Amino acid sequence: MLRVWVLSLCMIIVPVTARSELLEEFDTIDSFRIINEGWLSSLVGTEFELLESPISIAAKDNTVYFIDDVLMGLYAYNMTNQKASNLKSIYRNLKGNRARLFLSDNAELFVLDTFASDVSKYDLIGNLITRYYNPLNLNSPVGMCLNSLNGHVFIADAFFGHIIEFSATGDALELHGLKGKGEVQAGSDIVGMACNETEIFIVSKLSANINVFSFSGELLRQIARPEVRSPTAVAVDSYGHIYISDNFGDQIKIYNHSGFVARFGRSGVGASHFRNITDLSVDGDYLYVADNMNRSIKVLTINPPSKESAP
Repeated sequence: MLRVWVLSLCMIIVPVTARSELLEEFDTIDSFRIINEGWLSSLVGTEFELLESPISIAAKDNTVYFIDDVLMGLYAYNMTNQKASNLKSIYRNLKGNRARLFLSDNAELFVLDTFASDVSKYDLIGNLITRYYNPLNLNSPVGMCLNSLNGHVFIADAFFGHIIEFSATGDALELHGLKGKGEVQAGSDIVGMACNETEIFIVSKLSANINVFSFSGELLRQIARPEVRSPTAVAVDSYGHIYISDNFGDQIKIYNHSGFVARFGRSGVGASHFRNITDLSVDGDYLYVADNMNRSIKVLTINPPSKESAP
């Protein structure tokens, strides 16, 4: 079952579709199920608005943050109390309407501003804490991770195709995944970056693999991804699954350390359909999908894999 998000004045409940009807063609995916179908509602400031064009998303602790480039706002939506707020002070600082979001475990919101060539860290009420920038090596940030052991910030740059490591206070420390003879570049035209506790996963348009690095910059392995033709975003869960959105066919492709596992969704309007997925985010056992042209944010459950299919 599926949940579509719309900011409006009142709560409207849509009839629930049975799982057997909704997932008839996807019953082999035992780690990927859809949850509640319905409309979420909330006042935003003094007006109520419909989602128009969600382009980026980050979720943690039952709250989802997203940018809508038509509404021109950065919103925080609490799924528990169904209240939303517009973090206008952060959105006004953006140099353009294309940006990615990242949430830390310490209640900090990172905004990756491609047009400004920097990353800014805010508290959750919009106060600027730190900026991460380096004119020589950071041009087009598209993804980031935090090393939980030392607080270092790792940022993937689409223009240079490498990873730049910063200290927690914003000092540039080192470059990883550099293009060079006999070495594997982090990625050519990187579209996304995701991490677990020990590994960094890089997906790019012109690389045929998912490149997996350690936080020390060592290339650990490469996972072939021929099933993905036009990647747009990547996310990982705690079970070892890697989710890549593919604009070719509007699907989500699922991998583990060994390779391809399954695909989910199709192009169109309605449950289990997508049109132009622009971002993914995992929070616990939920996968959040920014479904841009369907004007929605869809929330899907991630069930623990069975012992037979566990990565």
